[in-house]
Amino acid sequence: TSSVAPPPASARPTQSVTASQTAPTRPTKETVVNCGVRPALGSHRIVGGVTARRGEWPWIGSLQYQRLHRCGATLIHSKWLLTAAHCLKSDPSPTHWAVSLGSVLRSGVGALVIPIQRVVIHPAFNSTNMDYDVALLELAVPAPMSYTIQSVCLPSPVHRFLKNAECYITGWGSMREGGEICSLTNLLQKAAVSIIDQADCQQSYGNVLTPNMMCAGYMEGGRDTCLGDSGGPLTCRELSGQWFIAGVTSWGHGCGRIGFPGVYTRVTSVRKWISTYLPF
Repeated sequence: TSSVAPPPASARPTQSVTASQTAPTRPTKETVVNCGVRPALGSHRIVGGVTARRGEWPWIGSLQYQRLHRCGATLIHSKWLLTAAHCLKSDPSPTHWAVSLGSVLRSGVGALVIPIQRVVIHPAFNSTNMDYDVALLELAVPAPMSYTIQSVCLPSPVHRFLKNAECYITGWGSMREGGEICSLTNLLQKAAVSIIDQADCQQSYGNVLTPNMMCAGYMEGGRDTCLGDSGGPLTCRELSGQWFIAGVTSWGHGCGRIGFPGVYTRVTSVRKWISTYLPF
């Protein structure tokens, strides 16, 4: 198959769909219990998606540069978020960065905006092939946990997210390919997607795909992450009902194109690196 080079480092929109039941993945030995829950709902990049409800995805944040949405970010601890390294490439200094939490709106009433204190880009990040496209953000003050602000669960390095398990992508990105930053949706979007077998995705992207990357979406296209959604989470629900972050939105060939699903940084590949900064 021919190799397709990743596009310039830019954010990607996601699709949203109705809140159907997600297929739970195999339970694992992770023991952190105060994560991956949605108190507001009880137990119960985006092209092709629908608007999310308040508190439905309490770990998603809008990463903002000088008060403008730049990328998505995911709360993994009261003081730490995960995002894509390429989002910060233009200015890795924390000075002008902040994250907006607790709202389905990119900005406005109900959002809690916290400045970023430290930016940690993965030391192996390769801006040419987008390998290890991940970064940690330390908040200036801890985020207060509430009905609308919660941390997602981190998988262990050996956690297995099953092929074709139904997971969700979320973000504020453009809702169509070719959308500009000015066309970003102000309401958080969500879309149900499936994890795609690595070999199948390799057929589309060739040797550009590394073991630290994973694909999700549908080979028939239609649901994907696009401009504005880079750095946001690909999350999957375990049998326990807890949500785990499987991937960080990174890149892709277009948005929602047939045969070219979205590409995500594989969180299990960087879990040990994350542990050098987090207290667990």
